[in-house]
Amino acid sequence: TREEAIAVAKATAEWEGWRWSEPVRVSRRRPLFSRRPIWQVRLGDPAQGVVSLTIDDTTGEVVRAHYDRS
Repeated sequence: TREEAIAVAKATAEWEGWRWSEPVRVSRRRPLFSRRPIWQVRLGDPAQGVVSLTIDDTTGEVVRAHYDRS
């Protein structure tokens, strides 16, 4: 669910020691050449740093995680 994706993103950011803040942006989509949908979650704003994660909808696994401190 959307709430689970946000919880995974926040837990990953905390585990990595990445600073995050509001706003939270979440979208669910199915990549062009994949059968499995993913969640894309962005926490924060460019002025304070942005945490970006891609989460597999089926397994809940973080596929990609990135922190941009700007």
